[in-house]
Amino acid sequence: MKSTRLSLLRAKAVLFALVSVLAFSFSACNVTTEPEVEYVYKQIDADDPLVGTWTDGTKYGTYIITNTTFENAGSYKGNNLVVQKLDSTSGYIYIKYTVSMNADYSYSETAPDVGKWYAISYKDLGAEKISLSGAYKKGGATSCETLDEAVTEFTVDNGYFGFYTSHTRQKSE
Repeated sequence: MKSTRLSLLRAKAVLFALVSVLAFSFSACNVTTEPEVEYVYKQIDADDPLVGTWTDGTKYGTYIITNTTFENAGSYKGNNLVVQKLDSTSGYIYIKYTVSMNADYSYSETAPDVGKWYAISYKDLGAEKISLSGAYKKGGATSCETLDEAVTEFTVDNGYFGFYTSHTRQKSE
């Protein structure tokens, strides 16, 4: 009887040790093998499908995108353009404001957001069409100090980009 109890205690001890080692091994694996989440955003080439003049036919619905700048004709502009592509037809465009809106709804190179980062979401990108949405959320940020902050803040999941407008590529003359 005593040897049966001793064998049972040894079996429990071995089982506990094995479970402990496995639990530690799995947790150690998770810590060392999970890749860090990294935002992939980069400059684009001059022949990227985003580059062009896009219009919805209205006065303020023309967007000029180069591989380094973004301009909404008649309103805001930005440089240092980088793109985070989600797939071949959608993603985010980030710019550092060079012209932005003042409190009186005028645009200038001295507006409070100038020098800060802003985002534009795009989807349905094709050879001749695109849908665009500037970052806006009631009570939300209008710009961010750094690109990393803009990437984190300006997302669909955070409530920005609720309204997209459709645009067609303007033909070069």
